[in-house]
Amino acid sequence: MPWMVRNAGRFPLTVVEGQGARFTCADSRQYVDFCLGDTGAMAGHLPAPTVAAIQQRAAKGLTFMLPSEDAVPVARLLQQRFGLPYWQLALTATDANRFSIRLARLATGRTKILVFNWCYHGTVDETFATLGWVGPLQV
Repeated sequence: MPWMVRNAGRFPLTVVEGQGARFTCADSRQYVDFCLGDTGAMAGHLPAPTVAAIQQRAAKGLTFMLPSEDAVPVARLLQQRFGLPYWQLALTATDANRFSIRLARLATGRTKILVFNWCYHGTVDETFATLGWVGPLQV
């Protein structure tokens, strides 16, 4: 991804494992993660309740592309907490971006969207934009 080419360090990091707000890279160095998966890990990496819920769900199967029995109670909780009657659930930020772009285009009738140069907006073709090509990372 273009944003990884402009990594703040001299080389991209490869994560081996993480817990809490820290992760360990392939070179066995430990880092404090201030991004926390772009808020996907706000409870930290490897939170025990989340791990337990994933293990329980995985034991029953993962990739049905159909709602599970959990869909109705989860939708009700979201509805109560945020006061919105309808929800589109996504498994990835890319899907969430794609859904948001389609909904925004439907609601506004506009076809163009705003993206920022060299920022990651998810792997959605409509969000790839650069003001000019910058060659491969020079180390």
